Amino acid sequence: YKRSRLPRNRRTVNRAYGGVLSGGAVRERIIRAFLVEEQKIVKKVLKIQKAKEKQATKA
Repeated sequence: YKRSRLPRNRRTVNRAYGGVLSGGAVRERIIRAFLVEEQKIVKKVLKIQKAKEKQATKA
């Protein structure tokens, strides 16, 4: 009842982005950021492996 009496701009929840985004939107952003970071790590590992392969073929 108390929340319904509050003005709309005061109805927030304790969540990332100040409660402006829905829970689903926040989840999407978190997952996207995580996957982007994972992709960066994978690229770095592949680059290192390729460099090791080149050194092994040269030696």
